[in-house]
Amino acid sequence: MYSSDRGSVIIPTVITLYWLSQIESADRLWVGEKAWILSQLKKKGYPVFPGFVIGSETWGEFLGRLDDSTSLLADFPTSSLYFDVDNFRSLQLAAQQSRQAIVHTYFPDQWRKIIAQAVEQLPSNFLIVQGSLGNSLGIKQEFANLIVPQVCKKLPQDLELAIKQIWCQLLSAQSLFYGQRMDISIEKLNLGVLVQPLTNVIVSSIVTVSPKTFEIQATWGLPQSLWGGEVLPDRFVFDRTTSLVIDRELGNKTRAYRLENKDVSRDVNYLESPLGAYVLSSPQQEQYCLDESILSQIYPLLEDLSQDELSWSSLEWTWLESEHSQLPTLAITEIIPGVSSSQVHPLSFRKQPIIVENQPLLRGIGAAPGRTQGLIQIITGEIAPSPPSSQKSVIVTKEIHPSQLPLLKQAVGVITEQGGMTSHAAILARELNIPAVVGVSRATKLLKTGDSIILDGRSGTIYYHTSPQNDISLTFSLNSREMSSKLSYPIATQLMVNVSQPSSLVKAIDLPIDGIGLVRSELMLLNLCSPKSLEQWLHESEPTQIVEQICECIREFTTSFTPRPVFYRSFDGQSCQGINATVRGDCRGTASYLLNPTLFDWELRALAQVQAQGFHNLRLILPFVRSVAEFRFCRHRVEQAGLMESKTFELWIMAEVPSVLFELEEYVNTGVQGIAIGTNDLVPLLFGVERDNPEFSDTAQPCPIVLKKVLKQFIKKSHQLGISCSLCGQAASQYPDLVEDLVQWGITNISVETEAVERTYQAIARAEKKLLLEFIRQQRKN
Repeated sequence: MYSSDRGSVIIPTVITLYWLSQIESADRLWVGEKAWILSQLKKKGYPVFPGFVIGSETWGEFLGRLDDSTSLLADFPTSSLYFDVDNFRSLQLAAQQSRQAIVHTYFPDQWRKIIAQAVEQLPSNFLIVQGSLGNSLGIKQEFANLIVPQVCKKLPQDLELAIKQIWCQLLSAQSLFYGQRMDISIEKLNLGVLVQPLTNVIVSSIVTVSPKTFEIQATWGLPQSLWGGEVLPDRFVFDRTTSLVIDRELGNKTRAYRLENKDVSRDVNYLESPLGAYVLSSPQQEQYCLDESILSQIYPLLEDLSQDELSWSSLEWTWLESEHSQLPTLAITEIIPGVSSSQVHPLSFRKQPIIVENQPLLRGIGAAPGRTQGLIQIITGEIAPSPPSSQKSVIVTKEIHPSQLPLLKQAVGVITEQGGMTSHAAILARELNIPAVVGVSRATKLLKTGDSIILDGRSGTIYYHTSPQNDISLTFSLNSREMSSKLSYPIATQLMVNVSQPSSLVKAIDLPIDGIGLVRSELMLLNLCSPKSLEQWLHESEPTQIVEQICECIREFTTSFTPRPVFYRSFDGQSCQGINATVRGDCRGTASYLLNPTLFDWELRALAQVQAQGFHNLRLILPFVRSVAEFRFCRHRVEQAGLMESKTFELWIMAEVPSVLFELEEYVNTGVQGIAIGTNDLVPLLFGVERDNPEFSDTAQPCPIVLKKVLKQFIKKSHQLGISCSLCGQAASQYPDLVEDLVQWGITNISVETEAVERTYQAIARAEKKLLLEFIRQQRKN
């Protein structure tokens, strides 16, 4: 039962588990408040999942097994812990050393056997592992919420890691900081670990109680979206006097979580969460997640709980599919005891989002990173109002129209109801360094002009700014020079950028890139014609003036990047939806040139002038090519313009239409010298969805297998035909795992927006190092 592992220290090899249904009053300190309260509810017949607690005494016994004199745990818990909490570097180092010591110390075989036997009695393939702090003071209960629950498969090695992760969080930099600021002696805390089964659920809810009302916040799926403030939940208010719902408000629910059977190889010391995020369907977003039949069941239970001797302020519960009824089954997952105001510390907080009355939290798709604060300006229709006098305006509109580009440039943030990661609002915002959130349902209705809000373009969250005296400035990542210095190691795969605005050159010129992989001409032209519409500019201006202005703009790109290549994509007629009114019928891409080649010819004249001025780093990409006949027509006009006379000039096509893959050899025989895979259009055409479908904007989802197969075929066939192959869509930024595959398949270059250069560079470097290592190992075997 006992063994000596280190010196004279006697380490017990048997641990005691406390089952929720059997916890006694004497166990309260060891199992923690969360587990204690749930056990009391379960004994009284309330619906609580079964489970067991690994008592806090086990944590102390585990520390006795550590043999790491470098970590702060060497004498813990016998010594007092004190840190200079203002020295964050030393705080982080101490927490990191402690985590490594905990993770790399294995459980005794006897512990593993006992835990494995207990887990087998839990009716699920997944587990949720939570910290349960053993102290009844309100301040300590608040502190316990720093310990984030862990979700894992019902596998012994995963559960062991999850338990260790709970212990590690007690000694995280954040816990050490708040512990010292809140005058909590962490070394004296008793932390139990609660293990319960976890299953997919229909709805998750949080209920708060007051003398007159019960307020319910609810959303679809597991509660992680509620905990992280990722959704604005549906809201229901019961009047306790009449037992009627006196108020309800439909939330903004775009995202949810579920359990997935992931089967991936991983580090044995890394816990792979089976949680997966997904985009809710439009019907789910637009309907309440609790209907009348469920609400009628909730109230009696809430009133019954309120009469219990256990005083509580809020509780969390979930609704599951019932095996015996068409209605879901309610399960209480946590209950927070009521505390008096004297017990609540000023720094106390909850893991749930704080929803301030009449100040709704919104969430959409984080489309352009950065965090900013500004005043809302609602825009309806295509006609943009005069640019705001305030330089702190956040534009809120259904979608960005071409005429609104000048207004966009003066904004500090953008919110749109429509669109996804590949919408023009998102593309322009990323290039202009403007934080943007797109796909925010009913944003123009929920927000009002003049409201002060905070917008986070990376997480996709929007919430009211309630402290005007504490303005928030725009925040971004490293500047170009810092990034180039940081990314000093070489890569073989070419990395380029996508741009459209000359103003972007200031940022792009110093980036560690090999050139411009895509100049989006349709967005570039919008900048040229401002403040006129493109249609008006083309109609009223002289052809020579148009050619000269296009030439000057292209020359800015070629001058800045010479001798690095600049790939200019000619005008894509439908990219800006209806601005080329001179074209009727099928006006997308090169098909519009057959109907009216005027603008295309002007572009070619401008390109020829730039080339004649000595800039031979210019290349041309034809947009949205659907047939060899379209390409042959365009190639003839390119030859007439004299562009093919330069030995360095190359004529490429966008590979966006899937049929290009099957006719690629014929394209090459007709003169195509390279392809640029445009995944922004390829993906919707491949899957039969709209371009801005939110399902394909969710960065939490892995790259679709079908897309990978198509990309691999494009790259392999390009190699066989002896032409270059680039990828210039959002996919490389959206799916980090895809970069490794692209490098392995032999992609010539990857072109991304400026904000994605750093992480793409790093991903390419990792992929190339992995390939090199595999090659060296293979050579040694041979």
